[in-house]
Amino acid sequence: MASNEPSFVRRGAIDLDDEQAVTEWCAHFGITADQLEEAVLAVGSDSQAVREHLLNQGASSGPG
Repeated sequence: MASNEPSFVRRGAIDLDDEQAVTEWCAHFGITADQLEEAVLAVGSDSQAVREHLLNQGASSGPG
């Protein structure tokens, strides 16, 4: 069964060195690049861990 999630979400890891991925993750979570970087530095590059961190910080966390 095919996933409806974009490919950057299916990969699961957030690469701060990939400008396009950063843009996509920021849009996905509804946050700024600075907020994304802070979250990744705090909990690592796993997107689920970043999502949980953002929820704990009161950020949007995006869809889902």
